[in-house]
Amino acid sequence: MPNETVAVRSVTLYAAGSLRRALGELLPLFEHAHATRVEALFGPAGLLRRRIETGESSDVFASANMEHPRRLFEAGLFGEPICFARNEICAVVRRDLAIGTVGLIDAMLDPGLVLATSTPGADPSGDYAQTVFERVDRIRPGTGRTLAGKARPLLGSGFVSEVPAGRAPGSWLIETGQADIVLGYRSGTLGLDRASPCAVVALPGDCAVTASYGLAVARASGEAAHALAALLAGEQALAVLLRNGFLAPPGRPSAGIPTGQT
Repeated sequence: MPNETVAVRSVTLYAAGSLRRALGELLPLFEHAHATRVEALFGPAGLLRRRIETGESSDVFASANMEHPRRLFEAGLFGEPICFARNEICAVVRRDLAIGTVGLIDAMLDPGLVLATSTPGADPSGDYAQTVFERVDRIRPGTGRTLAGKARPLLGSGFVSEVPAGRAPGSWLIETGQADIVLGYRSGTLGLDRASPCAVVALPGDCAVTASYGLAVARASGEAAHALAALLAGEQALAVLLRNGFLAPPGRPSAGIPTGQT
Protein backbone atom coordinates (compact mmCIF):
# COMPACT_ATOMS: atom_id res chain seq x y z
CA MET A 1 0.00 0.00 0.00
CA PRO A 2 1.56 3.36 -0.99
CA ASN A 3 2.62 5.75 1.73
CA GLU A 4 0.07 8.44 2.39
CA THR A 5 1.22 12.00 2.87
CA VAL A 6 -0.24 13.53 6.00
CA ALA A 7 -0.96 17.20 5.56
CA VAL A 8 0.49 19.41 8.27
CA ARG A 9 -1.69 22.34 9.25
CA SER A 10 -0.17 25.77 9.39
CA VAL A 11 -1.07 29.08 10.99
CA THR A 12 0.44 32.47 10.17
CA LEU A 13 1.60 34.81 12.92
CA TYR A 14 2.66 38.42 12.47
CA ALA A 15 4.41 39.60 15.63
CA ALA A 16 6.33 42.59 16.94
CA GLY A 17 10.08 42.16 16.72
CA SER A 18 10.44 42.68 20.47
CA LEU A 19 8.56 39.39 20.97
CA ARG A 20 10.98 37.31 18.90
CA ARG A 21 13.00 35.93 21.80
CA ALA A 22 10.03 35.04 24.02
CA LEU A 23 7.98 33.53 21.20
CA GLY A 24 11.01 31.57 20.10
CA GLU A 25 10.45 29.53 23.27
CA LEU A 26 6.69 29.24 22.90
CA LEU A 27 6.05 28.50 19.23
CA PRO A 28 7.84 25.11 19.14
CA LEU A 29 5.69 24.03 22.09
CA PHE A 30 2.54 24.96 20.18
CA GLU A 31 3.72 23.24 17.01
CA HIS A 32 4.41 20.02 18.89
CA ALA A 33 1.16 20.05 20.87
CA HIS A 34 -1.09 20.90 17.91
CA ALA A 35 0.79 19.30 14.98
CA THR A 36 0.59 22.72 13.37
CA ARG A 37 3.41 24.68 11.79
CA VAL A 38 3.63 28.37 12.73
CA GLU A 39 4.77 30.61 9.91
CA ALA A 40 5.97 33.64 11.87
CA LEU A 41 6.96 37.03 10.54
CA PHE A 42 8.56 39.39 13.06
CA GLY A 43 9.03 43.10 12.50
CA PRO A 44 7.88 46.62 13.40
CA ALA A 45 4.18 46.31 14.25
CA GLY A 46 3.18 49.39 12.26
CA LEU A 47 4.70 47.95 9.10
CA LEU A 48 3.08 44.58 9.79
CA ARG A 49 -0.32 46.23 10.12
CA ARG A 50 0.14 47.99 6.78
CA ARG A 51 0.99 44.69 5.10
CA ILE A 52 -2.21 43.16 6.43
CA GLU A 53 -4.23 46.18 5.31
CA THR A 54 -2.84 45.83 1.79
CA GLY A 55 -3.92 42.21 1.48
CA GLU A 56 -1.34 39.97 3.14
CA SER A 57 -2.78 37.12 5.17
CA SER A 58 -2.10 36.74 8.86
CA ASP A 59 -4.13 34.54 11.19
CA VAL A 60 -2.83 36.06 14.43
CA PHE A 61 -1.38 39.52 15.05
CA ALA A 62 0.69 40.23 18.16
CA SER A 63 1.45 43.95 18.25
CA ALA A 64 3.58 46.06 20.58
CA ASN A 65 0.62 48.40 21.02
CA MET A 66 -3.16 48.20 21.10
CA GLU A 67 -3.70 50.76 18.34
CA HIS A 68 -2.62 48.63 15.37
CA PRO A 69 -4.76 45.55 16.10
CA ARG A 70 -7.66 47.83 17.04
CA ARG A 71 -7.48 49.48 13.62
CA LEU A 72 -7.70 46.04 12.01
CA PHE A 73 -10.67 45.25 14.26
CA GLU A 74 -12.40 48.48 13.26
CA ALA A 75 -11.79 47.61 9.61
CA GLY A 76 -13.59 44.31 10.11
CA LEU A 77 -10.48 42.21 9.43
CA PHE A 78 -9.71 40.96 12.94
CA GLY A 79 -11.55 40.22 16.16
CA GLU A 80 -11.37 42.61 19.07
CA PRO A 81 -7.83 42.72 20.52
CA ILE A 82 -6.87 41.94 24.09
CA CYS A 83 -3.83 43.14 26.03
CA PHE A 84 -1.68 40.07 26.68
CA ALA A 85 1.55 41.67 27.92
CA ARG A 86 3.17 44.98 28.78
CA ASN A 87 6.67 46.42 28.55
CA GLU A 88 8.47 49.31 30.20
CA ILE A 89 10.09 52.08 28.18
CA CYS A 90 13.55 52.84 29.56
CA ALA A 91 16.83 54.38 28.48
CA VAL A 92 20.08 52.65 27.61
CA VAL A 93 23.01 55.03 28.14
CA ARG A 94 26.78 55.06 27.90
CA ARG A 95 27.94 53.87 31.29
CA ASP A 96 30.89 56.29 31.36
CA LEU A 97 28.46 59.23 31.30
CA ALA A 98 27.28 58.22 34.79
CA ILE A 99 23.67 59.18 34.02
CA GLY A 100 20.91 58.21 36.46
CA THR A 101 17.19 58.74 36.50
CA VAL A 102 17.49 62.19 38.11
CA GLY A 103 19.78 63.55 35.40
CA LEU A 104 18.30 61.67 32.46
CA ILE A 105 16.17 64.51 31.03
CA ASP A 106 19.10 66.93 31.11
CA ALA A 107 21.24 64.34 29.36
CA MET A 108 18.62 63.75 26.66
CA LEU A 109 18.47 67.51 26.06
CA ASP A 110 22.26 67.90 25.94
CA PRO A 111 23.10 68.96 22.35
CA GLY A 112 26.42 67.16 22.64
CA LEU A 113 24.80 63.75 23.17
CA VAL A 114 23.06 61.72 20.48
CA LEU A 115 19.57 60.54 21.42
CA ALA A 116 18.13 57.64 19.40
CA THR A 117 14.72 55.98 19.18
CA SER A 118 12.81 53.64 16.90
CA THR A 119 10.90 55.08 13.95
CA PRO A 120 7.54 56.64 14.89
CA GLY A 121 4.64 55.33 12.84
CA ALA A 122 6.51 52.22 11.71
CA ASP A 123 7.44 50.91 15.15
CA PRO A 124 5.39 51.44 18.34
CA SER A 125 8.61 51.87 20.30
CA GLY A 126 9.16 55.10 18.37
CA ASP A 127 5.60 56.20 19.15
CA TYR A 128 6.13 55.51 22.84
CA ALA A 129 9.28 57.65 22.73
CA GLN A 130 7.21 60.53 21.37
CA THR A 131 4.86 60.07 24.33
CA VAL A 132 7.86 60.31 26.64
CA PHE A 133 8.80 63.61 24.99
CA GLU A 134 5.24 64.91 25.43
CA ARG A 135 5.37 64.09 29.12
CA VAL A 136 8.74 65.78 29.50
CA ASP A 137 7.16 68.84 27.91
CA ARG A 138 4.55 68.99 30.66
CA ILE A 139 7.33 69.26 33.22
CA ARG A 140 9.55 71.56 31.17
CA PRO A 141 7.39 73.41 28.63
CA GLY A 142 9.01 73.69 25.22
CA THR A 143 11.48 70.85 25.68
CA GLY A 144 9.31 68.15 24.13
CA ARG A 145 9.68 69.66 20.68
CA THR A 146 13.42 69.92 21.23
CA LEU A 147 13.66 66.23 22.08
CA ALA A 148 11.45 65.19 19.17
CA GLY A 149 13.59 67.28 16.84
CA LYS A 150 16.96 65.97 17.99
CA ALA A 151 16.03 62.27 18.39
CA ARG A 152 17.38 60.11 15.58
CA PRO A 153 15.07 57.26 14.44
CA LEU A 154 17.81 54.67 14.02
CA LEU A 155 15.73 51.53 14.59
CA GLY A 156 12.51 49.96 13.34
CA SER A 157 12.23 51.55 9.90
CA GLY A 158 12.08 48.27 7.98
CA PHE A 159 12.13 44.50 8.16
CA VAL A 160 15.85 44.19 7.47
CA SER A 161 17.64 45.25 10.64
CA GLU A 162 21.31 46.13 10.90
CA VAL A 163 21.34 44.96 14.52
CA PRO A 164 23.13 41.59 14.65
CA ALA A 165 20.99 38.66 15.74
CA GLY A 166 20.95 38.22 19.49
CA ARG A 167 22.25 41.71 20.23
CA ALA A 168 20.32 44.23 22.33
CA PRO A 169 19.41 47.09 19.93
CA GLY A 170 20.13 49.98 22.30
CA SER A 171 23.50 48.73 23.47
CA TRP A 172 24.51 47.87 19.91
CA LEU A 173 23.83 51.46 18.79
CA ILE A 174 25.90 52.79 21.67
CA GLU A 175 28.76 50.32 21.32
CA THR A 176 29.03 51.08 17.59
CA GLY A 177 29.20 54.82 18.28
CA GLN A 178 25.85 55.70 16.71
CA ALA A 179 24.18 56.99 19.88
CA ASP A 180 24.80 57.97 23.49
CA ILE A 181 21.26 57.44 24.79
CA VAL A 182 18.62 55.12 23.33
CA LEU A 183 14.97 54.92 24.35
CA GLY A 184 13.44 51.47 23.99
CA TYR A 185 11.86 48.48 25.68
CA ARG A 186 13.09 47.09 28.97
CA SER A 187 12.80 43.59 27.46
CA GLY A 188 15.46 44.60 24.94
CA THR A 189 18.05 45.13 27.67
CA LEU A 190 18.35 41.53 28.85
CA GLY A 191 21.94 40.45 29.22
CA LEU A 192 23.31 43.89 30.08
CA ASP A 193 25.21 43.87 33.36
CA ARG A 194 27.84 45.99 35.11
CA ALA A 195 30.51 44.61 32.81
CA SER A 196 28.73 46.17 29.84
CA PRO A 197 29.72 49.64 28.57
CA CYS A 198 25.99 50.45 28.66
CA ALA A 199 23.65 51.01 31.59
CA VAL A 200 19.87 50.78 31.85
CA VAL A 201 18.19 53.83 33.37
CA ALA A 202 14.54 54.13 34.38
CA LEU A 203 12.61 57.18 33.20
CA PRO A 204 11.50 59.70 35.83
CA GLY A 205 8.08 58.81 37.21
CA ASP A 206 6.26 61.73 35.58
CA CYS A 207 7.64 60.68 32.18
CA ALA A 208 7.31 56.91 32.56
CA VAL A 209 5.50 55.06 29.77
CA THR A 210 4.28 51.47 29.76
CA ALA A 211 3.67 49.71 26.45
CA SER A 212 0.54 47.55 26.13
CA TYR A 213 0.81 44.62 23.71
CA GLY A 214 -2.31 43.69 21.74
CA LEU A 215 -3.31 40.27 20.44
CA ALA A 216 -6.01 39.61 17.84
CA VAL A 217 -7.18 36.81 15.54
CA ALA A 218 -8.27 37.35 11.94
CA ARG A 219 -12.01 36.92 11.44
CA ALA A 220 -11.53 34.38 8.65
CA SER A 221 -9.11 32.22 10.66
CA GLY A 222 -9.95 28.84 12.09
CA GLU A 223 -9.38 26.67 15.13
CA ALA A 224 -5.58 26.60 14.95
CA ALA A 225 -5.34 30.40 15.04
CA HIS A 226 -7.60 30.60 18.08
CA ALA A 227 -5.55 27.89 19.78
CA LEU A 228 -2.35 29.83 19.16
CA ALA A 229 -3.89 33.03 20.51
CA ALA A 230 -5.10 31.14 23.57
CA LEU A 231 -1.55 29.94 24.22
CA LEU A 232 -0.08 33.42 23.86
CA ALA A 233 -2.67 34.82 26.27
CA GLY A 234 -2.29 31.99 28.78
CA GLU A 235 -0.31 31.34 31.93
CA GLN A 236 2.46 29.37 30.23
CA ALA A 237 3.18 32.26 27.87
CA LEU A 238 2.99 34.80 30.68
CA ALA A 239 5.70 32.96 32.60
CA VAL A 240 7.95 33.03 29.52
CA LEU A 241 7.20 36.71 28.87
CA LEU A 242 8.01 37.68 32.46
CA ARG A 243 11.28 35.78 32.23
CA ASN A 244 12.11 37.76 29.10
CA GLY A 245 11.63 41.18 30.69
CA PHE A 246 7.94 41.84 29.99
CA LEU A 247 5.23 42.79 32.46
CA ALA A 248 1.87 41.12 32.98
CA PRO A 249 -1.26 42.73 31.54
CA PRO A 250 -3.61 44.55 33.94
CA GLY A 251 -5.27 42.30 36.49
CA ARG A 252 -2.63 39.57 36.39
CA PRO A 253 0.33 39.24 38.79
CA SER A 254 3.69 40.40 37.51
CA ALA A 255 7.19 40.02 38.86
CA GLY A 256 8.84 43.21 40.00
CA ILE A 257 11.39 44.86 37.74
CA PRO A 258 14.46 46.84 38.76
CA THR A 259 14.48 50.60 38.53
CA GLY A 260 17.25 53.17 38.37
CA GLN A 261 20.66 52.50 36.88
CA THR A 262 22.04 49.06 36.19
